[in-house]
This record gives sequence, C-alpha cells and structure tokens, in this order.
Amino acid sequence: MRPDETSWRRRKIPRLDKMRTISNPLAVESSDRRLEKLLQTISLHPSTPSGLRTAPPTSFLSKTVVEEVWKQQTLVQLLQIVELPVLDCILTSPGKTELQRVGPLSNHADLVISNTCVDREVTQSLNLPELDSWLAAAADCLEHFPDQLIVVAGEHLQQGSADGDKSLSAQKRLLFDTVAKYYGSQERAPLLTGRYLDIHVAILELLDCGKREDALTASQLCLRLLQPGARAELHSLLGFMAAAALPESVRLHRQADNRATVIRTFLKAVVQNNALTRAQSEELVLFLMDNHSQLFKTPASLTEAVGKTLQALQQGGDADITSTFSYCQRVTVKQYEDQREKATLESLKQLIRHISLSASMPLKERRRLIKEFQKHHPVVFLQHFSSTF
Repeated sequence: MRPDETSWRRRKIPRLDKMRTISNPLAVESSDRRLEKLLQTISLHPSTPSGLRTAPPTSFLSKTVVEEVWKQQTLVQLLQIVELPVLDCILTSPGKTELQRVGPLSNHADLVISNTCVDREVTQSLNLPELDSWLAAAADCLEHFPDQLIVVAGEHLQQGSADGDKSLSAQKRLLFDTVAKYYGSQERAPLLTGRYLDIHVAILELLDCGKREDALTASQLCLRLLQPGARAELHSLLGFMAAAALPESVRLHRQADNRATVIRTFLKAVVQNNALTRAQSEELVLFLMDNHSQLFKTPASLTEAVGKTLQALQQGGDADITSTFSYCQRVTVKQYEDQREKATLESLKQLIRHISLSASMPLKERRRLIKEFQKHHPVVFLQHFSSTF
C-alpha cells in the first residue's frame, strides 16, 4: 500500500518544529551540479534510515524504508520543478500533535457515536434514498468531524424538517453552515501548514508565468509530503468546496456568488500565512479547488521512480546511487576524448583568430603573441594562416 492509502479516521495535525537551516543547492549551484548536490543533501539527512543504504537482497522492505523512498523520490522530482532557498522544513518530518479539539455545536459533548454510521445518519436525516454529488461531498467532509458534531448536525436537519422547511436547498444550506462553523473555528490550524510556504510561493510563480501544468505537478508532489490524515481531510474539503462553489448549486448568500462565498468561508482553513497576501492566498486556494480532482493523483514518473528504487533495494543495491535520471548524457571514454580534442581545437582556432584580427591590440604585441602561439600550437597556426591566404 502507498503511504496515503492507510486508514485516516483519526488524524494528527502537523506542526512546525524548531529546525536547523539546510541550504538548498538548487538555489545556489549551477544547473549541472544541482541534482547531484540535492541527492547528497537528502541522503545525508539524519532521518534517512540505515535500511535505505546498501543491504543484502531481500523480498521484504520495512514500512519506514518504503515511506522514506516515497519521500526522497518526491523531493527529487519536486525540486526539479521548483527552486527553494532552504530545505530544512520539507526534509524534517513534522512533529505529531494531539488532534485539536473543537467545541461542540450544542450541549451534546457527552454523546459519542461511531463515524461508521455517518452516511446512514445523513441520509436518514434528509429522508433521501441516496445522496447527490453535493450531499456526497458534504458527507465526506462530515466523516472527518468529531462524532458528537455529526449527531448535532443530524439533529439540526431533523429540527428543520419538523419546523416545516423540508426543502433540499434549506437542508444543504444548513449542512454548509455546519461545515463552515467547524472549519472556521479559531482553534484549528490550516491544513496547508507554513512549513511548505516556499513551495506555495513557487507554485504561485509558476501560475504567474502561465506554467499551469508545472504548477499542477508541483502541487501533486507537495501534497504527497503531507501527513496521510491531513492529505485525506484536505481532499474532502476541496471536493466539497468545488461542489458548493458551482453557480448551479444551491445559493449560499443573497449578495455574493457561490464561488466568492466559498473562498471567503474556507480560505483560512486551507492556508493561513502572514507571508502571503490575501490575494496570493486566494489565488492558491482557488487553483487547488479548481483542480482538486487531479491534485491527489500520483504522477506516473514518481510511481516509476519509486518502483525502480524499491526494486534496487530488494536486490541489495544502494538507494543513494540508484537514479531514474542522468545528470548528463553518458558517453564512452573514446567519445569523451574525441569531444575534448574537438572542443580544444575549436577554442585554439578562436584564440588565434582573435589575436590576428584584434584592432585594439598593438601590432608589436600581436606579433609576439602569434610567435608564442606558433611555438606551442604549430598545427593550429598553420591551419589558420593557410586558410587566410
């Protein structure tokens, strides 16, 4: 199973721990050395388990090793798309904290019912044989709620029906308000934490440059770095936001369209960082919402890279030297020698040409340099002057 396919009924919210700064070679090195230095940085990180290094052939790899391979290959591919000033946040696993508590919607804090009944409770409350796409997205969000809040939401729906307002639109608006109140709590941290701020800024830059495909791929890779629980909850919330934001969906506000209402309501639940302006935050969240159906797919290139690395580890290979790409085109020794001689010869020809045709150099100096050139490179000297006559 991939790391994101594990159970996520009870989740931990990542927090930003104090970490030492690790420079990103991609931001400071020349392009021909960037990925090599990057892999060295990742491989030298203290969290890399020893099992990722050389090991005897085996048919079994531990969960820790598999997860580390996914993380390592995700970072390699992500940093081929975006350039980050530091790597400390994304290289260090987020600390695990206790799931934040949210106050109940009414006086039912002592009532606990298993979430396995969520879909059945919502369906019965609405008196519907099945859920439409809007209600299905809402039910998916409710699955992440504390149990007592699920019960309270069902009771509110039943109360609305008892008061005579049985319209589907009214029930949807009540569900929207329930989800909005839960994610609008001041006690909740945003699902996209500040530790990925540099990646978010890079994604915005890609969008500004019109590179939407690169931005989408970078977002897919970035979301793979999230903890499974946060990733699943963000998936559900973005799906509900997209369904509620459609213009043909139930009208949520009298004076604002659905899209504006949704982004205003859930913006801080997704991302909340003082380093981003509100316009930047809205642009990022709207991009994620509009592309939610593609965001949580794993790029084929990443799956292939992970597969090759895991296969190499099972065969006793070294993960640090197992690469699914090359820094440059590989050539034989003879090809290298031929290229070296050709490049050297061309450079010498340019040098003698420059000396001969230089108008700023005194004649006496030119003659001296030409004699020196003839002494050390007679063949090139003859080739040059024989071609000029």
